[in-house]
Amino acid sequence: MTEILLSSEKFIKSVTNVSDNLAGKYILPALREAQEIGLRGIVGDCLLTRLKEIAQAKEWDNFPAYNALLERAQYYLAYTTIVEVTNKVSYKIGNFGVAKSDDENLKVASQDEIAKMQYYYTSNADYYKLDLQNWLLENKAAFPELTECACRKIRANLYSAASCGIWLGGPRGKELPDKNCCKR
Repeated sequence: MTEILLSSEKFIKSVTNVSDNLAGKYILPALREAQEIGLRGIVGDCLLTRLKEIAQAKEWDNFPAYNALLERAQYYLAYTTIVEVTNKVSYKIGNFGVAKSDDENLKVASQDEIAKMQYYYTSNADYYKLDLQNWLLENKAAFPELTECACRKIRANLYSAASCGIWLGGPRGKELPDKNCCKR
């Protein structure tokens, strides 16, 4: 099966401060994680699958609502990709353990500086995530994949865009599923 990515290395480089010479072997796995973990949590399995089907068939003109959703998701995917890529490029795992590259003309950022950069991009991603969530809720009638059942499964990601390790309240997975709701 062909892997379908809903954004591109070119777009990510154009909207972030990523160097043009950063290899795709770092960006593409980070984009895959942003899409398959982050975006899937927002739109759910069915809608993400549908977006990939439309992308593979290159039929965006036939599905304007899905095209609009994909356009709204681009900045979220870009910023989430950068959060994921920072550790991938900062540290390498080899036979001898974890290493940091060092060069006489290049000063490697400290772990605190890397964390600050990740926080910056996480904050940007959270903004675009909230925008995407609100847009999805306003337009959920246009997406048959967003059934009531699917919305219950992804509820936390439709109503909270916070990316922090603090419990913000609410049931968050502590509710028993409705017997009429499809099971995962």
